[in-house]
Amino acid sequence: MACVAAVFSQEFAPTPDFRYVGLEPIAAPRLGVAATAFGLGAGVTLAMSGLDSRQALLAGALASILSAFALRGAGTAAVATGSVRMAIVPWGVLVETAETPRILRWAAVRKIEVETSRAHHLLAGAALSSRVAITTERDRFVGEAVGVAPLERLVEHVSAYASEQATPIALDLALDRPRHDGDDETLEATEPGCEMLLAAARDFLGAAGAVVHLGLSPAGYRKASALAPTPRAVEVLRRILRDRTPKAADPRAFAAVVAAEIHAAELVPDLVALAQCPHPLVAAVVRQAARKLGASRAKTGTLDELAPFLFDADRARLEAWVA
Repeated sequence: MACVAAVFSQEFAPTPDFRYVGLEPIAAPRLGVAATAFGLGAGVTLAMSGLDSRQALLAGALASILSAFALRGAGTAAVATGSVRMAIVPWGVLVETAETPRILRWAAVRKIEVETSRAHHLLAGAALSSRVAITTERDRFVGEAVGVAPLERLVEHVSAYASEQATPIALDLALDRPRHDGDDETLEATEPGCEMLLAAARDFLGAAGAVVHLGLSPAGYRKASALAPTPRAVEVLRRILRDRTPKAADPRAFAAVVAAEIHAAELVPDLVALAQCPHPLVAAVVRQAARKLGASRAKTGTLDELAPFLFDADRARLEAWVA
């Protein structure tokens, strides 16, 4: 909790501005193959030495080029040390290793380096490529992507994303009291919590607090409030969803559930804006809340994107909530 408390006076870092960056292993050319290609070309040059010298040199150079392309597959079969296939998403890095796939949350990442260069190909001309290095406490993984990898914001804010990702989820709107470390009304990221989150939101809406804090209409003696949005409810929930101030417990997921339960469709844009939130549970809940209010998957993204960073029980519960 110390890393969270350390940034209370700041704002959350800007939300990741990418959805998926795929990286392939970096090929390590074999010198033997290059020598073979050169030898083939040289052999053609010698064999045609009876021709005009210029013609022989031209034919030899052409043969070397064609030989290199013919052997290109063999030359790229080897993979550079530490080079792996990776997928970078707003919640961490998925690493495909020989032993078993690894899931790196931002807290496990110590440094990200991106180097963009222009590789020259004999037929295709010059093309941009990006080489990305992910450093953890013990390992360094490297991969390459065609074009420019849009990771500038991630490189700058990876530590802030780790802090945001580590923040517990609040089980209320935190409207009337300050929060402290060890607060009972929170969900840690160490175990499934969506069932408790949904239950807490429904309990809140069934109690008098929803009438007081959100201005919801009383529903009668069986229920404290009617599940219909009011201008005050929309205002309060929007303020929480847009709040960029880090807290000891994050109330945005709770606010998203309440918004969906009272059918506050006016808040769909605010929910969609959090779909790439570095906290996977917040991102998952706001996506499903927006879907419950009528937003399309094209706008929200799906839970499949978040699956590696969610407990199976949480994913199943969120899918059932919308269904």
